[in-house]
Amino acid sequence: MQRDELPVDVLFVGAGPANLSAAIHLARTLQAKGIQKEIVIIEKSQSVGGHILSGAVMDPIALAELFSDWRSRGCPIEAEVTNEEVYILFEKNSMKLPIVPPTLKNHGLVIATLSDVVVWLKEELEKLGIMVFEGFAGNELLMDGDRVRGVRLMDRGVNPDGTAGATFAPGADITAQVTIFGEGSHGSLTKQLVQKLKLQGPNPQIYGTGCKEVWRLPEGRFSAGKVIHSAGWPASSSMYAGSWIYGMKDHRVSIGYVTALDARQPWNDPWEMFQRWKTHPMVRDLLAGGELLKSGAKTVPEGGYWSRPKSAGAGFIIVGDSGSLLNISRLKGIHTAMKSGLLAAETIVDAIAADDFSESSLMKYEERFKASWLHKELYRVRNYRQRFKSGFYLGGIISGIEYLMGGFGKKPMHIEADYQEMLPQAKASSRPTAPAYDGKYLIDKLTQVYHAGAIHNQHQPSHLKVTDTSVCATRCREEYGNPCERFCPASVYEMVDDGSGGKKLQINFSNCVHCKTCDILDPYQIIQWTVPSDAGGPKYQGL
Repeated sequence: MQRDELPVDVLFVGAGPANLSAAIHLARTLQAKGIQKEIVIIEKSQSVGGHILSGAVMDPIALAELFSDWRSRGCPIEAEVTNEEVYILFEKNSMKLPIVPPTLKNHGLVIATLSDVVVWLKEELEKLGIMVFEGFAGNELLMDGDRVRGVRLMDRGVNPDGTAGATFAPGADITAQVTIFGEGSHGSLTKQLVQKLKLQGPNPQIYGTGCKEVWRLPEGRFSAGKVIHSAGWPASSSMYAGSWIYGMKDHRVSIGYVTALDARQPWNDPWEMFQRWKTHPMVRDLLAGGELLKSGAKTVPEGGYWSRPKSAGAGFIIVGDSGSLLNISRLKGIHTAMKSGLLAAETIVDAIAADDFSESSLMKYEERFKASWLHKELYRVRNYRQRFKSGFYLGGIISGIEYLMGGFGKKPMHIEADYQEMLPQAKASSRPTAPAYDGKYLIDKLTQVYHAGAIHNQHQPSHLKVTDTSVCATRCREEYGNPCERFCPASVYEMVDDGSGGKKLQINFSNCVHCKTCDILDPYQIIQWTVPSDAGGPKYQGL
């Protein structure tokens, strides 16, 4: 097969906050030095921001390093944080904490719609003459031994059976001196790279699945700039989970719930947990008379410092959520992603000056990381998430003391990958009763898919690969009760009649919202999430 080859100097995979910040910083620095280099960014969504989802309260510290005049430049923000509250929820009532825990203090920060922020960053990048190639998904790594030399794009026009269709176009090979992986949570190429080069850190990555909705409320109901976080019900005391409510402009609120994927129960259902949380009187009273505008779901890398993969090597750097840089204790990862991009850009400038893209050259990224405020912030809470293995409330107390003391221990507390924690259904607790979905206030998963704008061309191979579907109808059904039917927030996986009295797996891949929960939590690790050939998926602009 003949493939076009596009040689460039620097290739960014993913147009999220980390890579866009890196590309802007890199382009400005090179232009100031009079150095001409070919910089390319590829983005799997049809438009920048389409696959971006976050709460989000944003710490502008890294944004101010990128643009000291970010406000006057028009960076879109929803509101300044003016008021914040933290609650412990019980099934019928709630208790407001008398003080806000230090990690959840947000005064001086801003509420933002991250998809709008990355569109603005793209526009700032275009002013520097750098374009983002939207709708181009990286499918395979190009390697020379242990050296990354670029990325092969996904083939287009492929028939459902894998053969070349009438409009078939083979994906081009983009080669580069250095490739920066900023694909977000559980990026597919980053996963390949970590596995191939054995880059996993001392701990595996663990995740939560965050489910989000944006509502428009009656005027005066909830002020822009108000921030509420909660813990407790509907999660049990052994589960790590929590919610947010953020007041935005135009009488809108961002609401969401994050459920940890190490919750152990095979019936664990992040979307159902979110909708059950909405039945709490405090939440129901807030949303009464409101209008649901958009919804979606995305995984969150919760492992923190000790789950960081080796983040640089010959021809590559890993940044942002792909590099486990989210600070779960603060529920924030935008500023950490942007800072990692700035550090990557500075490392690349030096590599270009020395014409050296070896591992020893690009590992200066790690040196910069350890000398930065980013390292200080993450290292202080290096065992934060691990503490909650002892239970939510005890873990919260211990982690709070640890934070105040500046962190304990120079070695990681061990954790297992999420799928390794899942109990067989014979040992599981009873599954809670599902909420009564009404399609308007409590929405089921298919309605969520509609509000996410998710769509894929069905005349293509499924981008969700199951290497042995016989396991689904036999072993998995018996041992775990087919948990994919529950943990997927988009009803992608469905066990249906096989016509002979048994069951078979049906994959509704057109529903997929690209959260990656299936790839993470499948107990047999036989589900592989890959990029679709049509650049389909959710449309999260404005979410």
